[in-house]
Formats: sequence, structure tokens, C-alpha cells
Amino acid sequence: MSEPTTATDWEARARTAEARVEELAAERARLWEELHELRAQDRAVEQAQAVVRYMEGTASWKLTRPLRDVKTLWVKVRRTLTRD
Repeated sequence: MSEPTTATDWEARARTAEARVEELAAERARLWEELHELRAQDRAVEQAQAVVRYMEGTASWKLTRPLRDVKTLWVKVRRTLTRD
């Protein structure tokens, strides 16, 4: 047979359960905050990508492409020459 539980046993179990509920509520709040931070970061990345797409679609970006290509090539050649 099992021993009868005392009032203090139930009180201790209730305190333990309440403490666990508080821990879980704090964890939930932390996760909720983390979710909102991640969503904000996602929005920031999407916004930056949209700006880049816009910028790369402009006429000036397209017209200056050959200059950027020449600069990239020049940097590669210079690195190769300075290594030897």
C-alpha cells in the first residue's frame, strides 16, 4: 500500500509546480523576443536585397559595369605581380 500524502507534501509539490510554470513562462518570453528579433533581421536583409536589386538595375550601374570589371582585373593582376 502507498503511504497517505501529507498536506506539506502537496504544498511542496505545488511550490515546485509553480516554480516550473514560472521557468516555462520566462523561457516562452525569451523565445518570443528571439522570434521577433529574427523576423526583424529577416526584414532588414530583404530590404537590403531590394536596395541592391534596385541599384543594380539602374542605368548608371549598367553603364559603369566595364569600369568595375577593369578595376577587378587590375587588382588581380597587381596581386599576382606583387606575389612574384
